[in-house]
Amino acid sequence: MATLGIGRAWVARIGDDGKVITGVNGINGDASDTSGVFMIDQSSSMGIASANMTNLQGALSDIYGSNKLVYKSAAKGNAQTVLTVNHVPAEVKQRMLGAAPDSRGGFTINGKANSNNRIALLVESADAFDDQEAVYFGFFQGIVTEASENVATNDTAEKRTQDVLTFGHLERGDDGFGKRYFSWLPNFDKQKMFNDIFPSATGTAVSAPSTPAPTSSSN
Repeated sequence: MATLGIGRAWVARIGDDGKVITGVNGINGDASDTSGVFMIDQSSSMGIASANMTNLQGALSDIYGSNKLVYKSAAKGNAQTVLTVNHVPAEVKQRMLGAAPDSRGGFTINGKANSNNRIALLVESADAFDDQEAVYFGFFQGIVTEASENVATNDTAEKRTQDVLTFGHLERGDDGFGKRYFSWLPNFDKQKMFNDIFPSATGTAVSAPSTPAPTSSSN
């Protein structure tokens, strides 16, 4: 099916136990945060430009027998999402990248992605011919990277950049990389979807997640 636009997305840090990390070590870096989920939308991040999801399936290889093409061998894709956002809060972005803070306002650039910093992602779009019907793309966990940044001088026009973050998704046991959800199906349940992508002891409603103001707390 086709989609229309992109509304918002949610991200969270995932711990070794497979559950969302809350509190000071969570994505919001706030000791009072019991959700562990950050919502990326117009209010928090000046909106999302795009979420480009690729390699959701691998390539097919031809298998021949008895002079006939008898089978297609299906390879597994290495699913990834390139999320482009107008303005992710600086500290939230560094937590997504797993960058180490130096307690002096700096975050280390060491030339290597943090493979132990796993981030779950849920993206909301809509049905192409009914924008009241939501479509969701959820990914259980992945490593976020930002390979480059480019700043340039303003002239007669502002040279504004965006946050372009690449999620290299990881599989979760036998569950695969994630799931697609269609809100109009009779058995769709927002809360169950949210709990599946962002497992936690308490759960958080997808319609109104907690998004504390980013703090200067350490990772």
